[in-house]
Amino acid sequence: MRALAWFLGTLLAAGLIGALLAYPAYELASRIAPFAFHRVASRVAMLILLALLVWLFRHLGLTTKRDLGYGLPWGRFLKVSALWGVIGVATASAGACFLLATGLRVVPDPEALLSAPSLARLLAIGLSSGIAVALLEETVLRGAMHTAIARESGQWCAVATTAPLYAILHFFANAHIPPDQLSWASGFDLLARSAAPWSHPAVVFDAFLAWLAVGLVLSLTRVLSGNIAAAVGLHAGWVAVLRLLSEGTAPGAGAASSAWVGRLDGLLGYWILPWAAAIALVLWLTRSRWAPYAAGVGVLSGAIDASLSRRSTGSSISR
Repeated sequence: MRALAWFLGTLLAAGLIGALLAYPAYELASRIAPFAFHRVASRVAMLILLALLVWLFRHLGLTTKRDLGYGLPWGRFLKVSALWGVIGVATASAGACFLLATGLRVVPDPEALLSAPSLARLLAIGLSSGIAVALLEETVLRGAMHTAIARESGQWCAVATTAPLYAILHFFANAHIPPDQLSWASGFDLLARSAAPWSHPAVVFDAFLAWLAVGLVLSLTRVLSGNIAAAVGLHAGWVAVLRLLSEGTAPGAGAASSAWVGRLDGLLGYWILPWAAAIALVLWLTRSRWAPYAAGVGVLSGAIDASLSRRSTGSSISR
């Protein structure tokens, strides 16, 4: 599990270095514009994480597109991702319909929500968030990290480690520190406040299981297809619908006492478990139909045949 240790160490190092540099960066940024401290700190941490991941990928020998989960030709990758993006939106919409039909989520102002400017804004937020989050998380977790762990311990060990980590990383709160309380130690204070949800395990347990189930489904597509194209599409579609629900709806009257949705955000909860299990079952039972296309078997074999044909033709001409 050397690769897993390297990834965990990199995440921890990025958090600590970011906390150390957060206040100096804030002081410099405040001379340009009145940026909020938590925004400066998050940008610094992300830049440090990006730099450390580039180094880590090279250190672990993750140097090709295939190592990062992008083994398909770009044309096929985009087609597969787009197709699974539609599937992601459709399956997430089924979950959204359940929440709305049971009154666990309600639309506070339907007239305002259905106006053209509001719909355009929500769609822009959903699509941009979905694509950005899916590309980032899938490249790192189901792409590079899965490849590195699978080389050492096998595919299913990679699934068993990346899925829980994927779930854990979703429980960092958006913490804020008032300007009059800022100091050189504020970066570490912000880091501690961000981990506050884990101080109440009972509150986050159902949401953790939900994210774990989602991570397992995404990892299943990675194992069966050998790349992250389907996972990127599904992930983007799910995040897009989740953002639409978050921005356009509110918890219903019975949400607080319901066993289906958790208290963390009023969206995730135990309802995800049968939903994810049904999707995983369908994916597994139909794997002989969709997995070859998602793996690019026809395209890759065709490209190899074409390459061999060109070489053969070139050799014949030279002779």
